[in-house]
Amino acid sequence: MQKELNQYLNGPFLKKNQIFWRDYQKNVVNSCKNKNSLVVLPTGLGKTIIGILLVSTCLKKYPKAKIIILAPTRPLVSQHKASCEQFLDIKLEEITSFTGRISPEKRMLSFESSRIIISTPQVIKNDLLRGRYGLSQVALIIFDEAHKTKGNYAYNFISEEYINTCKDPLILGLTASPGKDYERIQQICDNLYIENIIFKTYQDKDVKDYIHDIDVFINLIDLPIKVRELSAVWYNLFEKFLRFFIKNNLIPPNKAFYSKLDFLGISRDLTFSLHYEKGNEFDLSEDEYLESLYYKSPKIIDIVKENQLDIPSVYSYCSSCISILHAKDLLETQDISLFKSFLDKIKYKASRDILSAKRIINSEHFDHINSVIENEEQSNLSHPKLRKVTSIIKEEIKEFSNKKILIFTQYREMAEFLKNKLQKEFNEQLNIEKFIGQTTKKDDCGFPQRLQIEILHKFREGGIHILIATSVAEEGLDIPNVDAIIFFEPIPSEIRLIQRRGRTGRYAPGRCYILVTEESVDIPFHIVARRKEHSMNSVLSNPQQLTLVSGLEREKIDFSVKNDKSTGSQVVKNFRERRDLEQIYLANRAIEEIITQIDKFCNSEEYKNLKDSGIIFFSDIINIDEQHLRQKITKLKKRRIKPPTKQKVYLNKHVKSLINLVKIYGVNGRLDYTEFQKLARDEEIVDQKFTIHFNQACFLGYLEKLDDCVHFVMDYD
Repeated sequence: MQKELNQYLNGPFLKKNQIFWRDYQKNVVNSCKNKNSLVVLPTGLGKTIIGILLVSTCLKKYPKAKIIILAPTRPLVSQHKASCEQFLDIKLEEITSFTGRISPEKRMLSFESSRIIISTPQVIKNDLLRGRYGLSQVALIIFDEAHKTKGNYAYNFISEEYINTCKDPLILGLTASPGKDYERIQQICDNLYIENIIFKTYQDKDVKDYIHDIDVFINLIDLPIKVRELSAVWYNLFEKFLRFFIKNNLIPPNKAFYSKLDFLGISRDLTFSLHYEKGNEFDLSEDEYLESLYYKSPKIIDIVKENQLDIPSVYSYCSSCISILHAKDLLETQDISLFKSFLDKIKYKASRDILSAKRIINSEHFDHINSVIENEEQSNLSHPKLRKVTSIIKEEIKEFSNKKILIFTQYREMAEFLKNKLQKEFNEQLNIEKFIGQTTKKDDCGFPQRLQIEILHKFREGGIHILIATSVAEEGLDIPNVDAIIFFEPIPSEIRLIQRRGRTGRYAPGRCYILVTEESVDIPFHIVARRKEHSMNSVLSNPQQLTLVSGLEREKIDFSVKNDKSTGSQVVKNFRERRDLEQIYLANRAIEEIITQIDKFCNSEEYKNLKDSGIIFFSDIINIDEQHLRQKITKLKKRRIKPPTKQKVYLNKHVKSLINLVKIYGVNGRLDYTEFQKLARDEEIVDQKFTIHFNQACFLGYLEKLDDCVHFVMDYD
């Protein structure tokens, strides 16, 4: 039972009586205010509010400081900005958001004048690299969706720059699911310099009074006999191609289960090894190279050389097997229409003389399956999941009077199919809509940000009863609470499982239905996700096994000193001068990195061993002329490489967005010009940017302006 909320959290820089009191949120903030912290909370427990409360605490400590909130997507940036405006008692002009669509000059000036900066991480990284501003007077950086802090993601660079720049840094990492095991969680802790981990579950004493139970129902689905027969024939074709790999020792012959990952691993290893041996693109040690391989012992490249295999043939057979296994998954876990659609794609590839596709369609298995699909009644091949979804919806309406249901599916095509199917089933009784992300594909322009917001608003207000969503609805977006969620298929990711499930049970008891096809990839996917979630919880419940940062020295931030890396308004005045300064700054960063690497090497055991062995080349490194090195690298960095003279029409992404707006919102290919400008403004295409890209779309013949309307002429390739 949810606790009665009759108190508010008030304090400095917070709007009065806007945030309801929750014990665990206050407890979390108290634990985070002096240490870099990773906060792991299930979706729905208010990670955003915790961030807002910590912002208030930091501004109380440093009223002149700046706060940066980082989020991986533009919709999330907009959402955080709205939350700051709603809850923080700060002038609206001092809360700003950055995206790549805002010019560097405007970002530099906004950074100087703002107290709260919300941005995608790549924008901040690019600005820091070019010395447009610095982080020495930033009192807090919030890393939302902190599980993305891995590899070369921009979060890593920003956190390191912050720790090295600010005298009193404070980092808050927020996530519902940091990773499946110790290694991934440790990586996040290392990259964000975490000193403190806070992990809350629905069972914690200070949490359970504020949430409701979520009942999870696993619905096991049996495939019709006709579909099973098709699947057996199709898998037999896979086994035929599998012999190539077993015969040449490229894959173990006794595996219980072969997946697409096996063949993707072979292709990736082969590509990686060929590049590594040529010394191209990879600056890795041998240990790092071996660690990156999918098949380590023996390596795929060694088997290929030993058997003198034709490398293009290996790639081609991998592609054939991946296609067959993917089609098998579609047949067993989705509707027959998706399977047929994928077969059409294979036919198209074969018509383009692609060997991996021709190998499939020239088989007797393919002919047989095509024949069955054409002659069999569609009802005999329809997936029983469709009937189960309809049954669950009817039960929700009858038993719980529920008309707000969220359905998750892996594929956009399935979202469209389900929408049409359910609209026919619940004709005029329910309003049903799909919810997908943006894309620039010609045959699927996706949903732009404005349309996504409109759909969510209608869903929240009851104008839409059933929302069929792809992965775009899993992470971060402010999806309204629903009483029931349906997984059309399981996903093998603990992160996505937690994100999806957390969309219910916030304000009332929730129900989560997971549809699992027997003897299909659904089974291992469901098991894997649950095992990963259990492993994650085990690590977080015993954080002592993790190595956290300790002894991080902190001093008071001095606001009397001007931000040393801020180039300020003087530089903004001269575009060319600013560019030259940025080139020099980038060159200096590269030099510092080189010198740092040399210093590390000269102090390493490897260098000592080489020196003891009589190798004298490395002694030259110690006596390197730093000034000479700086001059040469600066000259190299500032050199302009002329592009080839070949003319090519480049279609800017903003041009594509404008074309898609008319295509989506236009009636019979026509859209009112004023409405068109308003839609473009929502996509941040305004002023000169709008004029330039609209004129280009018209000049190239994609759009046309007649009277007060914009006409859709043709689609881009």
